[in-house]
Amino acid sequence: MVRPAVGVHEATRRRMLLILVAAVSSFSFCFAKTGFVKDQNEDLIKFPPKISPLPDAAIPLGHLRPLGWQRIPDGEVVQLFSMPGPQEFHEKFVSIKKPVVFRKAIEDISAIKNWNKKNYLKDTYGDLDIHVVVKKEVLKSGPKKMSFKKFLKEYNYEDWYLSNYVPLEMMKELVLPKCLKCGFRRWLMESEIWMSSGGTASLLHSHADHDLHCLLTGRKDFILIDPKHKNSLSYHDKPPYIGSGYSDMDMDRINMFKHKSVADVPWIWSTLRSGDCIFIPAGHLHQVRSYGRSISSTNHFSPSPDVVFDDCSGVDLNETVPLNEAGFMWTYKDGKLLLSNSRLGAASMKHHLLMVMRDQETLTYELFEAFYEETMQQARDFPDVESSWRLISSENQTSLSRNEVKELKNEALQKLAGVFNIPHQQLATKPKRDEL
Repeated sequence: MVRPAVGVHEATRRRMLLILVAAVSSFSFCFAKTGFVKDQNEDLIKFPPKISPLPDAAIPLGHLRPLGWQRIPDGEVVQLFSMPGPQEFHEKFVSIKKPVVFRKAIEDISAIKNWNKKNYLKDTYGDLDIHVVVKKEVLKSGPKKMSFKKFLKEYNYEDWYLSNYVPLEMMKELVLPKCLKCGFRRWLMESEIWMSSGGTASLLHSHADHDLHCLLTGRKDFILIDPKHKNSLSYHDKPPYIGSGYSDMDMDRINMFKHKSVADVPWIWSTLRSGDCIFIPAGHLHQVRSYGRSISSTNHFSPSPDVVFDDCSGVDLNETVPLNEAGFMWTYKDGKLLLSNSRLGAASMKHHLLMVMRDQETLTYELFEAFYEETMQQARDFPDVESSWRLISSENQTSLSRNEVKELKNEALQKLAGVFNIPHQQLATKPKRDEL
């Protein structure tokens, strides 16, 4: 009996399988990526969403939809088309923790002009070490370290976004916004850079510090919620930093059977474009989404009640101040987070303690411990936190009031400053490897 020929469908299936294998192999070999190029359309999604009731009344409005679909917004964030000076900014917004948007506040700066040029970031800053996180934030996943060059090569394919302190080398292309040029300038904590190829969705979260978030390119949508509603949002505080926290709800698919109270929470919104800045007060809940390629920088400053404006006299608010000259408490250099001041003295040590207290009336041992551990990340050998705390406190004392911090004796502060200077000293004398 003659064996029948292979059928047409079987032959076609085999050819298609070979073509598919070849295509996948070619794609993997050429690009070595795990995904496809992300959609760069900034206007793909309309915001705020158009909300209409579901046909089935048994299903809650906004069930398994992103945050913002559960009720219509209460309005847009107040917006101004010129940025005020520091004192007016403090009086009208910061002191009463009122969000505000400044349109086209930082248009004519080097970062906006240069960072959109092809290969500029790779050629200029490609060797810097940065930290990357997965776009859809998962609580257990932390950032991973890689070269900026690797990130730029692959972020259009991977579910990555850049979340990093602004490297010192890049700070010269960013500027200190007008509203922070005096008064608040003494209380600048750190500056961060954010970059993605679009499709990012943050957790609903809040910071212990005030945040001035400025968009350099792209589009970002913001949802802002008063912190008095956090108990309705499955919210978790992050001690010891009062005002810092997050919601563990899935921001892309809110389960309205489980989180019914979300429907009762009022929210306001804003969409930022290149050159726009938004002020988010300390403790204010916010969720951010980006579309298309986006780059932004944030300037965090302490919500201290001790802010004064006696340094504003004679300050030219129109003069350009690059961020590397602004005087942030933290700096990021050679892939390492360090205190900017490498030679702390008694006065600067006291000021640092007041900065980390923020608007709290006590410096707790837990807060001091967190600050100490963050400072000592780059140190190889240093005193334990308990003995360092005892330099400024009495036996069994677990907190210092604001007045007690202000009245600390210079001798004790100088000793503590000596400890906090250890990371810089050890990096300056880092032993070289023996050469064979």
